[in-house]
Amino acid sequence: MNKIEALSKIKLALNGHAQVITPKGETYENYVEKLKLNLLDHIIDPVKVTVVSTCADNGDFDKYKKSNVWAIAKSKFGWLLTLENENEFALAFGDDPNKIMMHGFSSPDVLAEWCS
Repeated sequence: MNKIEALSKIKLALNGHAQVITPKGETYENYVEKLKLNLLDHIIDPVKVTVVSTCADNGDFDKYKKSNVWAIAKSKFGWLLTLENENEFALAFGDDPNKIMMHGFSSPDVLAEWCS
């Protein structure tokens, strides 16, 4: 996966309704637009990662530890992961791409995952 493919995948996923909680005093539309811009500012050259643990039981850990997983965005809070040939995203943590801990769950809702 390259950066252009990662950007394409993210932009395609941004076309749906995001399941995010709108802060008091903001409209859903304005908040989602801010989140989109934030995510697009944090896209990286994809890095193949190894998911070794999870924060939550009964999540999607098994799927991620057995798949080709790419980190496609990074902030000081964590990594945005995606499965190579699926429209799935997950939030993860760690400094070493070979030892990533995922939040636990994944979905096609890229903004919800990025902001979880």
